[in-house]
Amino acid sequence: MPVRLQGAEPAAALSTACAYVGPRSPYANPFTAGDRSPSPAGPPMDAEEAVDLFAATLRGPVGSLYADEFARALRGLDLMCTCPLDVPCHADVLLRLANAPGDGNTISTSNSMEGPAMPHPIMVSAAEHLTAGEQRRAAAREAAFHTWGPRSTKAAAHFARQLLGSEAATLEWQTLGLLSFEEHLQAFASLDTVGGQHLELYYSDQGGTESITLRVSCMSCPSQHVHEVTSLEQLGRLLSQTPAWQFINPREEGDL
Repeated sequence: MPVRLQGAEPAAALSTACAYVGPRSPYANPFTAGDRSPSPAGPPMDAEEAVDLFAATLRGPVGSLYADEFARALRGLDLMCTCPLDVPCHADVLLRLANAPGDGNTISTSNSMEGPAMPHPIMVSAAEHLTAGEQRRAAAREAAFHTWGPRSTKAAAHFARQLLGSEAATLEWQTLGLLSFEEHLQAFASLDTVGGQHLELYYSDQGGTESITLRVSCMSCPSQHVHEVTSLEQLGRLLSQTPAWQFINPREEGDL
């Protein structure tokens, strides 16, 4: 009986009795632990849930088109993936699929006793277009993942110059980390830490609505104050309420 093996893609080292089904292979599981699937708002999946979703997809209207192909290609072979052998892996699903009694496909949707039914051409065309669309969207998400940070800092610098003037060019914007939705850009720029308070500017662009806020955080307690910044003068008024004012106030008579 074929078994599951662990290993990275071994290039030419695989024997003809073993097939690599891990990442970057035609048989890879598109769902991984940590993904928020099938709902972007849902909690991250664990390894078992990712494997279950893979099995459910192969039983679906699109996945079933691949099930027969997988079963024929992998029948009788040991399957190798990068997953540790003591955690759930989609290779176990493929082993059962490829080595089931009969035609080797326990996920077949055909009710015919004389062989699989021929799908209508429009069904095949719809499945192909759906698959192509999913691939395009996946490529777009991958591109957004790699460009999110630079786009965030560039947008923050541009908007800060518009809102606060040329001196905003001295701000050093940094990314906050990738969000679960790629088009919500965020960045921050540290201003100062004085009098037990840390001051930062935060930039946000959510759905085309840009804003900059001043966040004043207490260094010895959990309190934090957030104020929207609407102009350079208004930023000065916000700063006048912080301990930093005694160091930056250009007037001798004290607080405003």
